[in-house]
Amino acid sequence: MSYDHWLFPAPWCDDPRALEAALETDLPATPTAAALAAELNAAAAASDERLFTVSPLEASGDLLVVPSPFGSVQEVRDVLIPLAFAAGYAVHDPQLAVDLDPRTATPGELTTDEQGSFPVITPALIDHLVANMTIDDFVIVATDDQVYMQSACREFDAYQLEYRDGSADRHFGTEVATADEVAAAMRGWLAGDDSSYRDLDWEQVTF
Repeated sequence: MSYDHWLFPAPWCDDPRALEAALETDLPATPTAAALAAELNAAAAASDERLFTVSPLEASGDLLVVPSPFGSVQEVRDVLIPLAFAAGYAVHDPQLAVDLDPRTATPGELTTDEQGSFPVITPALIDHLVANMTIDDFVIVATDDQVYMQSACREFDAYQLEYRDGSADRHFGTEVATADEVAAAMRGWLAGDDSSYRDLDWEQVTF
């Protein structure tokens, strides 16, 4: 078995039938998909790890399916997602059942204890990973070393929630009862809209 990523034009995120149809057909690669496959093949050739279980990668129409060994998933994400986004392509992760859409993405890093890290942050990714937190799991969304929001699940009805705004004296924490509250706060923080979390009972975190 392999860990797969499916790469396709971002507008397909709005029409799942487009992806379903592409998976059932075999067409000559479009120029954009062929160029993306070539970039990924070059990255694989330069890597010390085995990135892909199929070599060389070949696109079908606008679709590029990228199978990888499970042990290489982190390096594959770090290479694949930026290249796909630069080409205007979305990345579907069928294992997580989530689309990474460049149109809704924010530069930064999303880190978890269970799924590793992602070199980009999207609302859909936040929603999925926060909803699947279990006790002692954490999710961190960061746009800079000193600018981030993070949460850890302490109990099934208790989530520690913190944000840091550039320095230790701007680090605040609180507790909320649901994953929905965590995800809403993270999405709002990322968008620069504090309406979803400003009225929580925040206290400065001391170190």
